[in-house]
Amino acid sequence: MGRYAKRAKQARRDKRRLKDGLSMGGVPPMFRAEFVRIAAAWDRAVEAGLMADGAETKYHLTPDGGVLSVAEGRSGQVLANGERLTPSVAERLRREMPLLAGMITFYENNQLAGRGLAGAPEDGVMPLAPPCGPAPMPPLDKEALAQAQAATAVLVRQGKVAEPVGAMVIPAPRGGVLFAVGGRDGELYVNGRALTGEWSEELRAKVPELSSDLDRLQAMRAEWLDSPPEDRTLALAGACTDPNCHTPH
Repeated sequence: MGRYAKRAKQARRDKRRLKDGLSMGGVPPMFRAEFVRIAAAWDRAVEAGLMADGAETKYHLTPDGGVLSVAEGRSGQVLANGERLTPSVAERLRREMPLLAGMITFYENNQLAGRGLAGAPEDGVMPLAPPCGPAPMPPLDKEALAQAQAATAVLVRQGKVAEPVGAMVIPAPRGGVLFAVGGRDGELYVNGRALTGEWSEELRAKVPELSSDLDRLQAMRAEWLDSPPEDRTLALAGACTDPNCHTPH
């Protein structure tokens, strides 16, 4: 008699683990090891009295192999992968499964509101978020652009930069601009001056939001100066792949 009771208990656990078509045979190989690990965690939760045997359990999967399994415990608390969904557990799960961070927060909020699993999506693979496009283009500071162009025109008159100029134009969100051009002597000029360390620091103070762009330009300048000087006047015309860059090319 005990043998049949054990089989019935195992059948209920199997139903809890892999309900609604999530049989192990239908689980892609990349998820199987994680399913086995989480099933053992749920067994421990049942044995510890945290949840009822056969309680509803939801499974959310990510395309990179992550598995989040959620159930409601005996006292109404939310359990995730066999553990109480405490703040520290939630933070750890978000680090381990960043693609499911929003879903973990959803269950956290449900727990605070006493809603358990209410409103949760169906079991299965959660789609990846659509790729983000470039950030909105900040307005171009026309006065700053005119000043940078005038300073570059001086370089043209001095013979340091040839026309037509292939410029990289990067606006700052709160005003200001970087206007970068290559010179005949292999130098990289920004806003009318060679991008030396000193000039770069002055520009950082003026447009701190563009510090990463200055880093990129400094790296480009160092690469140029490592090779024999050549006319770089049009070098930036094909070098800019930044989707947020204003540029005449």
